[in-house]
Amino acid sequence: MWDSIPNPKYNEYGHKSNNRFVPDGVATVKPIEYGERCQGNANCVPICPVQAKYDARKTLNTIAFPDRVHLLAQAVAYKVEIDPENGRVTAIHYKHYQDPNSPSHTLGTAKGTLFVLAAHAVENAKLMLASDLHSTSGLMGRNLMDHPFLLAWALMPEVTGTMRGPLVTSGIGTFRKGKFRHNQCTFAMDIHNDGWGWSGTGAADIVREAVEKGNMYGAELRKELISKISRQLLLAFMCELPADYNNRITIDPRYKDQLGNYRPIIHFDVPDYCKKTFAYARNLSKIIFNRLGAEDHTHYDKSDPAYFEYEGEGYWFRGGNHFSGTHVMGTNKHNSVVDKYMRSWDHQNLYLVGSGSMPSIGTSNTTLSIAALTFMATEEMLKDLASATKPAYV
Repeated sequence: MWDSIPNPKYNEYGHKSNNRFVPDGVATVKPIEYGERCQGNANCVPICPVQAKYDARKTLNTIAFPDRVHLLAQAVAYKVEIDPENGRVTAIHYKHYQDPNSPSHTLGTAKGTLFVLAAHAVENAKLMLASDLHSTSGLMGRNLMDHPFLLAWALMPEVTGTMRGPLVTSGIGTFRKGKFRHNQCTFAMDIHNDGWGWSGTGAADIVREAVEKGNMYGAELRKELISKISRQLLLAFMCELPADYNNRITIDPRYKDQLGNYRPIIHFDVPDYCKKTFAYARNLSKIIFNRLGAEDHTHYDKSDPAYFEYEGEGYWFRGGNHFSGTHVMGTNKHNSVVDKYMRSWDHQNLYLVGSGSMPSIGTSNTTLSIAALTFMATEEMLKDLASATKPAYV
């Protein structure tokens, strides 16, 4: 996704007309380049200023048949309706609002032959549960996963070029396999290039300390900031989290948003199998910092909601935002929610696409797996639409 090579045919994508991607919203000011290679801004999140990193608007704005695709913004699905006779989906009901600060809305209904839920692991499961569609297996909303990260940060003895390039320039992936998996989970280590920001002690704290405590300004302040920020090193240990039946999404009538829709309730815990790896990773970071001659600044605040203690030591972890599980795939309707094409076992014209269908996630980001599974699902959807014979499950 990062350090991409410019595609000479980029402007040919889309409909017959030359439909090039034009950013909207926060990127209203048109950049010089569209979809070109990384220019080293270190601003990949939330959006790349030169569009080098993919985001979904590139696809949405270059849909092959724009005359056949209708996008309705500010519309929230709240119920999946099925035919009780055969379990097939007949409609999806939604609420359409104009003002995000107002509960006012109008009701609408989307009808069709085939339906796809692509609202990610949390919202897909929440919508199905809100529609009282729990699945034969009872696994709807179950086996919620994410990649918990342990962070460690230090100040290097010399300038290392921090803040130039993408967020992560390198890492160590050799801890992803081994006999140790009997006792603790695997992990991958990223060497971050955006300073300590994710740890909550980034550039702002350096500025505050220099100004408020050091009374610095002008050239002295500039020199201090360049020295401190450009030497920041952050190690992020992304850990494998096994699927757990008790990690789940649920709903409760007491918790609804201003439109009257259910809010998802998240039950999530990290087992000792992972906590043991956190402890191992923290000790590994100390060894790395020592050999680099770096000054260790890692500290885990007890007031942090994610703080915990393991074998007498305190830690906290950060979520990887790689939510997965909740409508896992499997071999039949009794051990899973969807089949290998992410098609619902119970509702044959409904697909639940995305990482929610993944039964495990390992230590790698889920993006490419989601893309591959979606291609498979799309091919199957086309077969369903083209064939009068619908799949029959047992």
